[in-house]
Amino acid sequence: MSVSTSSRRLMVQAQAASGGERRQRRRRRPLLLRDSGQVGAMSRRMVRRVLERNIEERYRAGHIGTEDALHLFDELLQVAGPSSTRAINCLLYVVGRDCPALGVSLFNRVARAKVPPHNVTYSILIGCCCHAGRLDLGFAAMGNIIKLGFAAEAMFSFSHLLRAVCAENKTSYAMDIALRRMPEFNCTPNVFSYSILLKGLCVEKRSQEALELIHMMVDAGGSCQPNVVSYSTVVDGLLKEGEVNKAYSLLCEMLHQGISPNVVTYSSIIFSMCKVQAMDKAEEVLQQMFDTGILPNITTYNSLIHGYYSSGQCEEVVRIFKKMSRNGVQPDIATYNIQMDYLCKSRRFAEARTIFDSMAGKDQKPNVTSYSILLHAYAMEQSFHDMHCLIELMVENGIAPDHSVYNILIVVYAKGKMVDEVMHIFTKMRQQGLNPNAANYGTVINLLCSIGRMDDAMLQFNQMITEELAPDIIVFNTLISGFCSCGKWEKVHELLAEMLNRGIYPDNVFFNTIMDHLCKNGRVMESQDLADLMIHMGLKPDVHTYNTLMGGYFFIGKMDEVRKLLDHMVSIGMELDVVTYNTLIDGYFKNGMIDDALAVFSEMLDKKVKPCAITYNTVLHGLFHTGRTVAANELYLRMIDSGICVDIVTYNIILSGLCRNNCVDEALRMFQNLCSTNYQLETRTYNIMISALLKVGRKEEATGLLDGISAKGFVPDAVTYRLMIQSF
Repeated sequence: MSVSTSSRRLMVQAQAASGGERRQRRRRRPLLLRDSGQVGAMSRRMVRRVLERNIEERYRAGHIGTEDALHLFDELLQVAGPSSTRAINCLLYVVGRDCPALGVSLFNRVARAKVPPHNVTYSILIGCCCHAGRLDLGFAAMGNIIKLGFAAEAMFSFSHLLRAVCAENKTSYAMDIALRRMPEFNCTPNVFSYSILLKGLCVEKRSQEALELIHMMVDAGGSCQPNVVSYSTVVDGLLKEGEVNKAYSLLCEMLHQGISPNVVTYSSIIFSMCKVQAMDKAEEVLQQMFDTGILPNITTYNSLIHGYYSSGQCEEVVRIFKKMSRNGVQPDIATYNIQMDYLCKSRRFAEARTIFDSMAGKDQKPNVTSYSILLHAYAMEQSFHDMHCLIELMVENGIAPDHSVYNILIVVYAKGKMVDEVMHIFTKMRQQGLNPNAANYGTVINLLCSIGRMDDAMLQFNQMITEELAPDIIVFNTLISGFCSCGKWEKVHELLAEMLNRGIYPDNVFFNTIMDHLCKNGRVMESQDLADLMIHMGLKPDVHTYNTLMGGYFFIGKMDEVRKLLDHMVSIGMELDVVTYNTLIDGYFKNGMIDDALAVFSEMLDKKVKPCAITYNTVLHGLFHTGRTVAANELYLRMIDSGICVDIVTYNIILSGLCRNNCVDEALRMFQNLCSTNYQLETRTYNIMISALLKVGRKEEATGLLDGISAKGFVPDAVTYRLMIQSF
């Protein structure tokens, strides 16, 4: 029975890869025939039996590689008979393990040779189809199994399909196969089948359903009781979803059922509990280990140490170290790395370096992770000398820096806009035989885009493509944002087209970034087109999308479009956030619609949307700009009462507004109060007051403030110098 109709394309690929080798093999005499001098006297049956026995013995000993299997397959197929199925299965398994597509091709040659396939043969075929990503061919082969009457014995075949279906996040479909279709063919799922389903559900974050399924297994009784793998899978899934209590209860059920985890299972459970900082539960599991006579290993203790450090309970780490010592468990390199990582994150760099230097005396040679942790600490401090000394020490100790190490250097230089240093690192990497990876290129492209060197950024992008590195959505987003900023919209369209051609589909963040650039440049209709494209691609515009569009329509003065967008948001039940209200208030003020802006602010308060500092600053600026000084002062007091920190931006708005409305004395009193409380002022704050005093003819007071700028350590700007000239 052949699946050649469905697998023809797959066969062409596999045969193209192996055709040259097969032609070369055909020029030789078969290996067995070549090695025997008495072939003429041996019958065809004898040759077959010797060859079959040879293949099966070598397979059991693990002495057959893919190339050997292909040679032996060619030999066996020339003399194959019904008894050859077992040997053929051995060869198919070896080839399919390393090259699934070629395994499918070999199966079809078996079918054409009229060697009757066994149930195991089909199981191997289905495994090859699934590993080659051709689930459709796997189901076709399963159809043949059913037709041939092998279904009741096809447990492994079904398992291959279940695993492949779950890998595509279609666990519900896999459950239908296992719980409904398999019993229909008298193939009862076993605990292995259920474990596949349980893992699939947990991967899809459906651990509650996995919990129900494991309880169903227990209630059903019989031979399909959950084992240690089943329980451990669901416990881990529950922990990953934060269901610590349910996970612990299931662990207790497991023990009650008489299923005792081993040290690996216990350590895995403790690791997951420590990861979600459920340290009390982790300690209870640790005690259960001791109660059942299972001693924790270094992996168990490392999980606890990491968990206590992460939860800020450093004193407990000391206790764990003492417990390790009592139980004869010595710290390993991972233990020291965990300590160093915690100390570096706490900015206790000297202590981390002490541990690093002490490793050699404890027979624990620092690994690349150890160096990376310390290197990252120096990068945080921008200690370039220490960074390079550490790299040199690393090389001296025979550890080659990897991509992650170089990326730490690239990132720290990129933050300082040190382009030449970054490019030097790229050169150094290549000199040491290490080509930059996608993350390295992404950092460099981001740096070049941030300083407007778009041509250089594109050179790096093209080099990345040349080296067959696949750019991700972040790289495209960086480049497109850069070209948006400099107004090169044709490049934006080119990159967007290339992105789609590569099968990278934009998300909301991507679209919102481009739309924001377009709206700020007055290209609102293009931004609207992108919003329509989002919907066409199946993306749902979020509140940020609407906020961006409204800001754009305010920018070009299209109030009707703003109202349409607002009405649409309300009609679909979208909650207006503080950014929406800020956009509306700012837009109405800038378009002279003062009453509308104030009405929106009142609505915001009525709907219990808490204003932020930006909201208050926007309304304050609008009130002062329209001469409503009393209302502005009342709003300032409300802002203080609300608990929002009043920063220098707010004070600059208030001082500027008071001076604009001829309340210079009031502004001066506020300014002097700020000076007396050592509030962190700005040069702009002084400029506001000096300009106001000069306008009302109070030159002497203005000159005094000018003198105060230098005395306070502020650097005069262009406005300050202009005011100085005015004061003479």
